[in-house]
Amino acid sequence: MHYAHLPTGYITSKILFKKFEKTSVAYNAFISWGMFGSIAPDLDFVYSFIDQNHYHHHDYFTHFPLFWLSLILISSLWLRLDRHHRPNAALAFIFSLNGFIHMLLDTIAGYVIWFAPFADMNKPVTWAHYIPWDTGFLELFIFLWALYLWKENQILEIFSRLGSSLDLIE
Repeated sequence: MHYAHLPTGYITSKILFKKFEKTSVAYNAFISWGMFGSIAPDLDFVYSFIDQNHYHHHDYFTHFPLFWLSLILISSLWLRLDRHHRPNAALAFIFSLNGFIHMLLDTIAGYVIWFAPFADMNKPVTWAHYIPWDTGFLELFIFLWALYLWKENQILEIFSRLGSSLDLIE
């Protein structure tokens, strides 16, 4: 996946925002941290340039699913134990969740070493060979879904106006 990580972070954050209303987290902060989490695993590109690309960027710890699962577990515990419902726990959770979703998307389009660093680093997992369509279609679908969620009110308003215009014809 090249282009779908950021829109996926937006979709996930927008859908889950209502679940965190009791934390009094700000909508913009929640969406922003979710979107940042969705691209955070690719921050290893910075190090791969310093390392002069001796390793593929999926070989660094930011692309280890166990790392992101650990962050999800820690942030879930923080959410559960926080009696004051502070927004920071919700922000940490959405950041971690979207980082993990990044791993799922990379498994679909590329490869991820799911049990790294405990597994054989030369045996990555990919679903790309088993999907009967090009992953570009999935990326387009994700992008259009995010665009719909972003402009949902305007789209519904247009259709409601169109519907009321059709009533006049009858």
